[in-house]
Amino acid sequence: MNKLFIHHPIFRIISPLCSGMLVYLLILLVNNNVTQIQEEFLGQELYVCIGLAYVIQEYSRFSLFFFEKLKRPSSLSGKIILQGLISIVASVILVSGSMFLYFDLVLGFTPNISELTIFNSIFSVITIIYLSVYLSHQFLHKVNTEIMTEELSIKKGVEQDFLQFKKGINPMLMFETLESLIVLMKKDTENAEFLVDHFSAVYRYILSRNIKELVPIEEELAILDELLLLFGYLPYRKTRYGITDRLDTMVVPGSIISCIEQIIRSTIVSKETELVVDISEDLEYILLKYVHQEKISYALSQNNIKDILNTYRFYTDKEIKVTNTDVFKIIHIPKLTVDESSHN
Repeated sequence: MNKLFIHHPIFRIISPLCSGMLVYLLILLVNNNVTQIQEEFLGQELYVCIGLAYVIQEYSRFSLFFFEKLKRPSSLSGKIILQGLISIVASVILVSGSMFLYFDLVLGFTPNISELTIFNSIFSVITIIYLSVYLSHQFLHKVNTEIMTEELSIKKGVEQDFLQFKKGINPMLMFETLESLIVLMKKDTENAEFLVDHFSAVYRYILSRNIKELVPIEEELAILDELLLLFGYLPYRKTRYGITDRLDTMVVPGSIISCIEQIIRSTIVSKETELVVDISEDLEYILLKYVHQEKISYALSQNNIKDILNTYRFYTDKEIKVTNTDVFKIIHIPKLTVDESSHN
């Protein structure tokens, strides 16, 4: 509210000058004293009107802070009516008191009802205009805030869709596969066909995972087999996985294969050493455990799988965790059930 232009020092100085002169002119018109404008425009009465305008506008400005913190009435219309009534009553009291002081101390007599009515009517209108400016700004700010919030939400949705699209395409895997295919086609046509088969199986699954929110882990592991066969043609360490428990859970499509892909990419390349990932489970998590020999420039962390982490937050309160020991690194993927996923 402090950013509203009525709180700006320049407005607080100039506005009462203008409104005070306007009040003075209106009073002259009401009293049929238009000729006095030519005779003595900068008279004592003008300064009184400007002074009253300062008093009324400063009071109205400070009252805005009070009504901003007022909790009752709860309805907006009731609050506006109450604010208007209190402001007008306070304006009448301030104007009447000031007029009595001025007439008594300066002019030596008391004002009549007609003069008080004219002054109070004009300054009450100024008070209402002042409140209208404030309320219109508040409504405009509210509308603009809603529009900005909606635009930011749309922007966030577009960015999220773009990230999902980029994740679905997986350009790094695509380019590496195409490069390997170019080399392999010149040496071994049969293996090139197998490479294309594995590549197409993986990408069909990646591109179709938006259709299903959750899949059985067996379906994910079947595509994992294709992914590991595909990586066998790429310049990475040969990888296999072992299942130590009978797994019976649902997973977000692409979660395990994305984690395995990050494991492979973060592990030092070696033709002599095999990378083995043990897949097991406990009461709450699927565990991906492997001996970590990570690259200096690229180490696996939660930041590398944050897209999967964000996706799992729609289905469970449990977080995907990456823990380390001296020998092993373990990725904890929350187990999901159909009931657990339905609370979204």
